[in-house]
Amino acid sequence: MSRKLKTPSNKKASTSRSSKNSDSKKSPARAEQIHCYDCKNIIEARDQALFVEEEVGRYFCSEGCIVAHFTPDIEKLEREYGRHVSAQDLSPEERERFAHLRWLTLEQPGEVWVEKTKAGDHRYTLVAEYRPEEGTGPKKVWGVAVCLMLRQEPSFLYLAFVTGDRDLVDVFRRGEQLQIIRRDEPKPHLQDGGGTGNDETELESTNETPEGIDRLADSWTEADSVRAQIIKQRKDNDIPFEDFGFYQNCLEETLQEPSELWSFLPKAAKRVYHFIRRYEHDASYWYVVIARDTSDETQIEIVDAFPTNDETLVQACRHGKKEALNGQTEEADDHGFAATGTDGKKNVH
Repeated sequence: MSRKLKTPSNKKASTSRSSKNSDSKKSPARAEQIHCYDCKNIIEARDQALFVEEEVGRYFCSEGCIVAHFTPDIEKLEREYGRHVSAQDLSPEERERFAHLRWLTLEQPGEVWVEKTKAGDHRYTLVAEYRPEEGTGPKKVWGVAVCLMLRQEPSFLYLAFVTGDRDLVDVFRRGEQLQIIRRDEPKPHLQDGGGTGNDETELESTNETPEGIDRLADSWTEADSVRAQIIKQRKDNDIPFEDFGFYQNCLEETLQEPSELWSFLPKAAKRVYHFIRRYEHDASYWYVVIARDTSDETQIEIVDAFPTNDETLVQACRHGKKEALNGQTEEADDHGFAATGTDGKKNVH
């Protein structure tokens, strides 16, 4: 059981927030040379590049370089954990007994918080509350994991710990709390960057370690490059992230009656759609929904959704082929659903 993350306004968390299209700007994935963000060595083949986020769009040549780059952040979080952990917290034996709850928290969090760092990353804190059997320890135990996310899944783990101290959990509840929408999906692939506080048992050494953590994500695709480029172009004076909830009604309206609909088919990937709707109120603004096909031909999946008052950002969303809207033609477009939304053809989830 995995999950999708959405804000209370039904905006999916950017984690998730990695072409051949002459109309788009040249993406990093198409550059002649890709350099590792940490060691600066050239990555010969772009499908060998590793990455753990899309907000900044860093490329790495190895997991060692990923860990090396984020080590200062890991150490800072470990020091913060050390300053706030209480001597009355779990004993070493209890930490070991409940160590498996760290992985369970990553797979099935009860809370998800997101905070934008100065470097531009979206850092996530996953929290879950557990009630051990009577007589086996404290009445409540919390699992806490601080990580980056890529495509809605944990991608790099800074810090993970279990605690019986609610105040310690509150220290790491930062930013905006997201609503969790659960559905069946494959388990996330994880990269352990260290960071387990005073718990000396490393995550790889527990029996709960998921298999297949040698790769961090699939190869970077055109769709990832386009979305990363859009995210990076967002200006500081655009509509603040914390105000997105005021625009929650725009999501359904934009899907059903977009002003523009653009689509493109990345190589060996699902077709991607950019729904754009212009609003004229006291000041003009746009709402954008990024969605993609799923294995179910009757469904499309929302990847991202956001309001913006920046026309330059909207222009970056005009990628691929502009589809005819029903105001211009009553026929469904050649990709299997009416361009005025998903009525009668595809459902959104």
